[in-house]
Amino acid sequence: MRPLRLDLGGLFWKLFLSLWLAMMLSFAGGVSYLHLAGYRDATDSLDAVRTGVLLSTAEGLLARTGTDAAVSAIAGWNADPAAPPVALVADDGRRLVGSPAAVAGAGGHRRTVLGADGRRYILAAAVEPAGAPGPRPSVLVPLVSGGVVALLFSGLLAWSLSRPLRTLSWALHAVARGDFATRVHHRMGGSRDEIAALGADFDRMADRLQQLVEGRQRLLHDISHELRSPLTRMQAAIGLLRQNPAKTAAMIERIDREAERLDAMVGELLTLARLEVGSGVIARERVDLVELLAAIAEDATFEAEACGRGVRFAADGQFVCTVAAEVLCRAFENIIRNAVKFTAAGTVVEVAVKPLADGGLGVEVVDHGPGVPAEMLDRIFEPFLRLDGSGSGAGTAGGFGLGLAIARRAIESHGGTVRAAASPQGGLAVTVTLPAALSAAPAIAPAAAPAAGAAV
Repeated sequence: MRPLRLDLGGLFWKLFLSLWLAMMLSFAGGVSYLHLAGYRDATDSLDAVRTGVLLSTAEGLLARTGTDAAVSAIAGWNADPAAPPVALVADDGRRLVGSPAAVAGAGGHRRTVLGADGRRYILAAAVEPAGAPGPRPSVLVPLVSGGVVALLFSGLLAWSLSRPLRTLSWALHAVARGDFATRVHHRMGGSRDEIAALGADFDRMADRLQQLVEGRQRLLHDISHELRSPLTRMQAAIGLLRQNPAKTAAMIERIDREAERLDAMVGELLTLARLEVGSGVIARERVDLVELLAAIAEDATFEAEACGRGVRFAADGQFVCTVAAEVLCRAFENIIRNAVKFTAAGTVVEVAVKPLADGGLGVEVVDHGPGVPAEMLDRIFEPFLRLDGSGSGAGTAGGFGLGLAIARRAIESHGGTVRAAASPQGGLAVTVTLPAALSAAPAIAPAAAPAAGAAV
C-alpha cells in the first residue's frame, strides 16, 4: 500500500493564495471602514459631550443670573478654534454672541431657554449634544467591498483554471477523432502548475499514441509485403505444376519450403504480438541468467564452427532472477546468432557478461562484421528492417527482420535496455542491461523450457 503523500504543487498554492488574499483584502477593507467610522464617531461623541456640557451651563446661567454670564461662557468656548461653534440669539433675532455658523448650520442643534429677565433666548450649536442618536455606519460598505474583491479574484481564478482545462478538453476530442499530432503544452501560457504538468503528460501520451499508430501502420504494411512474397512464389509454383506435371516433385518441395517460411514468420509475429501486449501474459520462472547465456553461447559456438567462425564467452558470477525465460532466451539467441551470421570468417564473436554497480546485469555482444551506418543503429530494432548489403544489425535473405525487434521488446518488457553501437575493432556492439529488481522478484509461475529461436 502506497503511503499517503501531500503534494503541495503549483495549483495548490494558486488556489490557496488566491482565496487567502481575497479573504484578507475583504477583511482589511471592512476593518478599515469600521475603524475609520468608529474614529469619526468617537471624535463626534467627544465634541457632542463638550457641547452638551456648555449648553447646559449656558442654560443654567441664563435662568439664574441673566445673559452676561452666559455670553461670557459662550465667548470663552468659541475662543477655542477646535470647539464646535455655539451662539446665543435673543427672541428678537439678535445674535448676542457666537459664530454665525452655529446659527446658519442646518444640521446643528437649537433649544429655547427662558432667561432670568423673563425673555426667551435661543441657544444654537453646530453639533448635536451628547444623548442625541447619530447615524450609524452602514454595513453595506464592507459587504459591497468584500463582494467586489471576491468577484474579481473568483473571476481571475475561474479564468486561469478553465482556460487550460478547455484546452485539454479540445485536445482530448481531437485525439478521439484520430488527430494524434495534437499538442497542448505550448498553449498553456508558460504555466508550471499541475494542469501544465497534465498537459505535458498529455503531449507525451499523444506522442506515444502517434508512434504506436504509425508503427502499427508500418508493421501492417510490412507484414502484408512479407506475406505476399512467399504466397506469390507458391502461386507461381502451383501454376508451373499445372503447366508441367513433370515438375511435380520440385514444385511440391518449393511449396513446402514457402509454407514453412510462412509458418516461421507467423510464429515470430505471434511472439512479437505477445511482447507488445505485455510480459504479464507470459509465465515467469526463477533461473540463473548467466547459466542460461552460457548454454546459448555453447549452442552458437557449435553452429559458428561449422562456418569458420567462433564464439568466446566470458562471465563473472551468477545472476539468479525471475524472468520470462522463454522470451528472454529467444532475445539473447537472436542477438548472438545475428552476430555470428555477420562476423567475418575466421573471427570470433565476443559475449561478455558482468554484474553492474547497481546490482543489475550487463551483457555485451561484439562481432567483427561490416558494421551498421550510424544513422541506422537505433532503427535496426524495428520490425522487418533489413539493410541492403551486409550490416551487422540487419537480417539476411533467410530472415524476416523480426529477430532484433523481438529481442528489444523482450528485454524492455523486463525493465532492461538494449542499444547498438559501432565497435572500436569494427563491427557492431550490442549492449543489454537488466535491472537488479529482477533478482529480488519472486517466481510467479513455472514456464516451459527455453526454446531456441530463429536468428534475424
